Amino acid sequence: MTEADDKALRLHAALDGELDAAGMLAFERACAEDPALAAEFARLESVEEALRRAAPIEPAPAHLRARMAALGAPQRRRFWSAPPRALAASLLLGAFLGYGGALLRPAPPQDERALVSAFMRTQIGGQSVDVATSDRHVVKPWLATRAPLAVAAVDLASAGFPLIGGRVEALDGRIAPTLVYRRREHRIEVTELPLSGRASENIETSRFDGYHVARWSDFDRSYVAVTDLPETELADFVAAFRAAVAAEREEPRAK
Repeated sequence: MTEADDKALRLHAALDGELDAAGMLAFERACAEDPALAAEFARLESVEEALRRAAPIEPAPAHLRARMAALGAPQRRRFWSAPPRALAASLLLGAFLGYGGALLRPAPPQDERALVSAFMRTQIGGQSVDVATSDRHVVKPWLATRAPLAVAAVDLASAGFPLIGGRVEALDGRIAPTLVYRRREHRIEVTELPLSGRASENIETSRFDGYHVARWSDFDRSYVAVTDLPETELADFVAAFRAAVAAEREEPRAK
């Protein structure tokens, strides 16, 4: 069993209430040391709460309970295994984020909400890119033929964020290019959008369903980055991305 498998088993055991007091204390310590694990636990708790609200468990009919008692059948609480839970979550995430998510916490701006939903969808489905390559000279023209914006596909491998590909997202009828970078086993997805209003150097950060979001604008573009990494590492990524974009824009002038 790998470390990831063991972590997943403990996560779902904690969600199901199957850990004893010592096991729960150990899991809480693990969450304190691993922000990604804590975020995933909080996210799944929110999903399970939404599932309980949307589909409350109805008690068995009285005659069935009487027959079970007569047979001496133990009456135990039944827990979902990890695969059914993941399937139910994936089926409800779209509706939950679009309609029920507002019941749990204030909704972020529309674009950010849609991009977090897309991040979660690709995380569940395992297909995060349409064109898979670390070569920005391949990703950039591929996106250019499918999106109206000239995407800034910069190479950040030297900063610890290698490019793994790109895809297009549909946001309220608009096609937006998305670049996907990697940090260890995590992803950072940055989507380029038309500038709305005046450009600002300020970086706005938020957290939604356990995912960190950063939004900023440079020159005539706005950017939204989504990740399950800690906020400090997202800040490192944004700084590296902005510096690389600025350097790329300066290159034609230098020539």
